[in-house]
Amino acid sequence: MEEMDNAAQEHVRQVSMASGSSFLSGIKVLSTERREAMYAIYAFCREVDDIADDPLELTEKRRLLKEWREDIDAVKARTGKSFGVNITAMGRGFTESRARIIIEAGVPVCTTGRADPGEKAVKMLKDAGVKVVSVIPTVELAKRMEHEGADAIVASGTEAGGHVGTIATMPLVPMVVDAVKVPVIATGGIGDARGFLAAFALGAQGVQIGTRFMAMAESDLNVWGREQLLKMRETDTIISRAMTGSTVRCVTTPELQAYEDARLSGASKKELAEFRKAVVRGRNTDKDDKRQSAMGQIGGMIHDVRPVGEFIKEMISEAARLAGTVKDIAGR
Repeated sequence: MEEMDNAAQEHVRQVSMASGSSFLSGIKVLSTERREAMYAIYAFCREVDDIADDPLELTEKRRLLKEWREDIDAVKARTGKSFGVNITAMGRGFTESRARIIIEAGVPVCTTGRADPGEKAVKMLKDAGVKVVSVIPTVELAKRMEHEGADAIVASGTEAGGHVGTIATMPLVPMVVDAVKVPVIATGGIGDARGFLAAFALGAQGVQIGTRFMAMAESDLNVWGREQLLKMRETDTIISRAMTGSTVRCVTTPELQAYEDARLSGASKKELAEFRKAVVRGRNTDKDDKRQSAMGQIGGMIHDVRPVGEFIKEMISEAARLAGTVKDIAGR
């Protein structure tokens, strides 16, 4: 099983990133120990609020920093490969403070999503030798991130789960490829060999896969989320601002649908605040089984749970076969 896990990691590394900027896109499909360590690193960058400088909070900050260091050291001890930490840009101060932690911890790759992390944060990371990979939803933002120094760009189509824009993967990827000189990774609506091959045909040099990896034997997706994913149709996701204030594609729930219906009908801020409270209550119906999850439209074609190593090997093998078919068609 360990051999399978190492092979899977290597495949993910090759598939997920281009030009030496390699990281494990499928963090949640690692073996339990690896997943827990890497997810902890992801979580502290994304979710922990800044801590003020009073004595009690400083003590807590030192404790958290110690834990974060231990998490990163645990990953380093388990793999000689590059690994990455994600920062969801939530304001320049937040992003820059997380960038400093990444630098101090010796993390080799940083991915940034949701918004422009800012030239200062990118420069800090680059000056420290950290590879910066930025997830973007538009050509304009791709150009900006290249100008700020990003080593690679992830062109994220609106089909993807999580924070999304409005442009689909099919037109977005080639436009970004044409607009920038750094490597481009495609994401959004990629879940099998056909999407994998199509991404390269569009000019991408790698792919990032998310939703398909949630339906893996090694995934930590909860029971509710897995049930939703396996029965999902392509129409069963919704783009909502209720979760973070920005547009997030996730599984449709009655609470999210009610919030968006109210927002579109012109509800007041006060009314929307109540609908948002309902979203939170709905998510926490069962404390051990959160009933809310970001998922992409590719969920409509996922009907089984598989070992990640098996899936990746078969996807690459099938993509090679399909490439031969395309070549034959082109030669007619």
